[in-house]
Amino acid sequence: MGLHLQIITSPGERLRRNHLISHLVEIWKGEGIHISVGPTPRLEADLGILHVDRTLVAPALLPENPDGHPILNSAILDISKRRISNHILGPESGFDGSVIIKTDANAGGGPERSELSPLNWRRLRRRFTKALSWRVTRELPWGGYPVLDRLDDVPEWVWQRKDLVVEKFQPEMDGRDYVLRVWLFFGSKEYGARLVGNHPVVKAGRVIRYEYTETVPDSIREARKRLGLDFGKFDYVMVNGEAILLDVNKTPTVVTTPGKSNRNLIHLASGLREYLETVE
Repeated sequence: MGLHLQIITSPGERLRRNHLISHLVEIWKGEGIHISVGPTPRLEADLGILHVDRTLVAPALLPENPDGHPILNSAILDISKRRISNHILGPESGFDGSVIIKTDANAGGGPERSELSPLNWRRLRRRFTKALSWRVTRELPWGGYPVLDRLDDVPEWVWQRKDLVVEKFQPEMDGRDYVLRVWLFFGSKEYGARLVGNHPVVKAGRVIRYEYTETVPDSIREARKRLGLDFGKFDYVMVNGEAILLDVNKTPTVVTTPGKSNRNLIHLASGLREYLETVE
């Protein structure tokens, strides 16, 4: 009988086509691995991958595992900024440089908001926040985070919000452009990229050029080990020789054409083998 892999999600959650795991699943299926997707009360598969698109994952979503099979990413249930960042400020921090306001939740808190608001209301809210200043709406700009010159410029209401954090803004620069470095990994397989944009918050839709990289700072690798991730993506920058971790993602997305897996994705997919060898 062939090997069986369970992608563990929350009830009602579906994998999106741009999820990295969706591309890896297609590769694994081509290798003859049986794939199941969805929540499960008990792990019957040879191996599980926890893939719940939330910043905080309820422990109840972890299935019973009487046979002790590997469940990847089951050791990391919290990827909030307050958990992963070493650069969060308070109103009395005395920092005299630029600052950035972020959501404590991953991806701007979008997955969490989608649970609470119907689609039509989310669209209306998006139009509303685009039309007015975030200082008036008390909602961060859609698809971005405000960068302010000084800590004193942070509105008082931000400090009262548990869902927001204020961090030191420490950009990596390439001339007048901004740099974001990403590191994707699955087990021991990995690849990295250096993305350049002309906006302080570098995102996929704002990248003007990029290049693949082969090195990852030791401190970023140590952060992965400390947090206990088997699979995912780290965002970081290099400033004055120091690697600064910005974001951790257990359910990363990629910009690529479905069905046309490039060699980086094939390389990542091969990382599954080291886990399967423990149960074969």
